Amino acid sequence: MPIYEYEPIGFPCPICENRFEVIQSIDDPPLEHCPTCGLKCRKLVSRAAFKLTRPSGADQAAKKGLSTFRKAGKGTWEKVAGPGVDIIQGTPEQIAQVESEKAQPARKKPIDLDKQ
Repeated sequence: MPIYEYEPIGFPCPICENRFEVIQSIDDPPLEHCPTCGLKCRKLVSRAAFKLTRPSGADQAAKKGLSTFRKAGKGTWEKVAGPGVDIIQGTPEQIAQVESEKAQPARKKPIDLDKQ
């Protein structure tokens, strides 16, 4: 449901800070009075914010020729959808290398304050 902005008519309201937002259905009639202070109010034309979504997931990726994997265990990944091998298995050496890298403290890059 959209968020609508309202403001009091006539003079500023110290309670509402001059504007307030209300979540309303598109079919709901506009408010005539502020729900906080009771002053007459009007709906404002404000910036619209919305997000268009497209279906996504393993099946959509497979339609584009991509493979999707999920972690099945330490060093093991199973295919969820798409072309390619059914399982990816790391060697014991690769798993040990990843574990040793995780155990090391993160390297911090110094910030040069003179550079701007």
